[in-house]
Amino acid sequence: MPFREAVSAPECGDFLVDILLPIHAPHPFTYRLAVGSTLPPRGARVLVSVGSREMVGVFWGPARMPFVDADRIKEVGLLLDEEPLFPDSLLVLLERASAYYLHPLGMVLAEALPPGLLSPKGSRIEKIRKARRKRPASIDLPAWPSVRPERFTDEQEAALLRILPAVDEGGFRTFLIFGVTGSGKTEIYLEAARRSLERGKDVLFLVPEISMTTQAAGHFRARFGEDVIVLHSSLTESQRIEEWQRVRTRTGRVVVGTRSAVFAPVSDLGLVVVDEEHDPSYKQESGFRYNGRDLAILRAQIASAPVILGSATPALSSYQSALSGRYELIRLTKRVEERPLPEVSVVDLRRKVGVQRRPRQGEGLPRWMTLPLFHAMEETLGRKEQVLLFLNRRGFATFVFCPDCGHVFRCPHCEVTLTWHRGKDFGDRQEEGGGTLRCHYCGQVRPALPVCPACGGHAVRATGYGTERVAEDVRALFPDVRVERLDRDTVQGRRKRMEGIVHAFHEGAVHVLVGTQMVTKGHDFPGLTLVGILSADLSLNIPEYTAGERTFQLLSQVAGRAGRAGLPGRVIIQTWNPGHYAVECATRHDYAAFFEQEAALRKNHLYPPFASMVNIRLTGAKKDMVEKAAVAIAQEGRRFASMPSLSEPVEILGPSPAPHARLKGIHRHQILFRSRSRAALRAVILPLTSSWSRSFPGVRVEVDVDPVQLL
Repeated sequence: MPFREAVSAPECGDFLVDILLPIHAPHPFTYRLAVGSTLPPRGARVLVSVGSREMVGVFWGPARMPFVDADRIKEVGLLLDEEPLFPDSLLVLLERASAYYLHPLGMVLAEALPPGLLSPKGSRIEKIRKARRKRPASIDLPAWPSVRPERFTDEQEAALLRILPAVDEGGFRTFLIFGVTGSGKTEIYLEAARRSLERGKDVLFLVPEISMTTQAAGHFRARFGEDVIVLHSSLTESQRIEEWQRVRTRTGRVVVGTRSAVFAPVSDLGLVVVDEEHDPSYKQESGFRYNGRDLAILRAQIASAPVILGSATPALSSYQSALSGRYELIRLTKRVEERPLPEVSVVDLRRKVGVQRRPRQGEGLPRWMTLPLFHAMEETLGRKEQVLLFLNRRGFATFVFCPDCGHVFRCPHCEVTLTWHRGKDFGDRQEEGGGTLRCHYCGQVRPALPVCPACGGHAVRATGYGTERVAEDVRALFPDVRVERLDRDTVQGRRKRMEGIVHAFHEGAVHVLVGTQMVTKGHDFPGLTLVGILSADLSLNIPEYTAGERTFQLLSQVAGRAGRAGLPGRVIIQTWNPGHYAVECATRHDYAAFFEQEAALRKNHLYPPFASMVNIRLTGAKKDMVEKAAVAIAQEGRRFASMPSLSEPVEILGPSPAPHARLKGIHRHQILFRSRSRAALRAVILPLTSSWSRSFPGVRVEVDVDPVQLL
């Protein structure tokens, strides 16, 4: 409706206003309100003209920058909202997130809204107006049993004696629950949420992966009914808008979601919970590169509410914050009902000689399976118990080559090898034994095992293995059991399939589950007694400073899925590097020893949490232009870093090609800045970002504050 029809604000004269647009611009755009118009509420959407097109923006207040010739400024068109989209506390969060992560505020707003709400198309605008009238299909979640225990363990009681008063009193406090797997952290979350709801306050509960929302939302719905709202990217557009509107209107008061749910328009926040707080999935790795865990803490601080971080393997930074007194540390050292932690054994792959065979039939085992793992699977399945096989690598084969000439099949757009997929996980219609070669970065697809393009040979071979190959081999070895996979290939874009697999394994209908890191996070499967980790070395051998921490967390978390419901659990870790401290400490369930060694290495080499880092990445279609821009920015950065006023030195590494130097046909360079002082680091980065705004045509410059990975 036109502004002159608005009734949500008093009338104002003809003056200039700031409008935020969802584009990469460092500042708001100035428009003019017509004489007699009413001032819209801050945070409401408006329709404006940008050049020759219309765009949806967000009203942000009176213009802060003076203009000499205001008559030439365009007039605001339509007001799309009579009420602001966000509560005031969330507006503060968005502004502070934009400033901290050095990302345009208009783009931050676009990230915080459900898709479609900033679309300028007429059909979209009409759809937005009718969003409350037409209710989309409901979000059906499998029934998930969740009964409040008759009594809590002594450690749970001690934890609640500290947390519940904080919920009652309000005020910002950060609790880190460091609890072994199966120690009952979820019950503490639920009890704290119940207390917050009793006080009339809302709850925000974050999980790192969409696959975890099924179980988490199931627990909350079993306790709190339809008050629970689910927010994540696998919902349809209409479902996301509807759930988001339910949050705005408080028709639901418990929000369960992944990292983007930190922007849910909760107006009266009483408790924030971040489950599996260590998980790197909380960090957005493209566009607005925010950390959902860190913004959740900030949001709780702005709302004067307590926040609970929970993990069996806390992030190094979180545990260091607890040791320094910034967080309040709560330890849960025992599983509920005194259940023992699983027995962990290591199979040293270096001692494997020849093909290990099944002694009963003499058939060769798949090369990814050792005899100890095979025998353990036979025994476990014979007892009608469940098996989880973990391999953090998708596909059927990971490396395809021609033995005649040595040609390796690589993606023409990315500097990575193509992965062979034999199944129909992507909806492929291939002949049996065919499948496709796929790039996991750009999505490039070609027929599998073709004629060699280099020599015309037909002897093309595939080597390596992924979850698809493992699942197929298990079906051949154990034809009478039901085998399922849980990885991105099988569930991407298919929420119901993902929820169905998780629920079926929980109910015992699936006997063997093969999965990637999706299966490591917080799931509770009562019939699971055997976990096989097929290659513990995959995450150790990536060129990241977090490789040791990531490996320890993955091994500990997936091992913790076993033996959680009374039956004893067993874990078998296959590795070529059994002496690595991450493997040894995970085998002993010894986080303290791991932290001591990893922290010493980080401190010695100036890595977080003992230093702050910013990674500047440059991308472009022309390699020489990207290199030229990278050299110029690094030189300018070193000039700023030489300022005598800096409180601490700022080290600049690079420029250099990124580990994946070309993806999707785009060349990538990066420059790493680090310092013991966050203030000194920002004193270098801030003037640097303002100096490159229009200096490098054809080159995109992205800033990653507190990077989690550098690949």
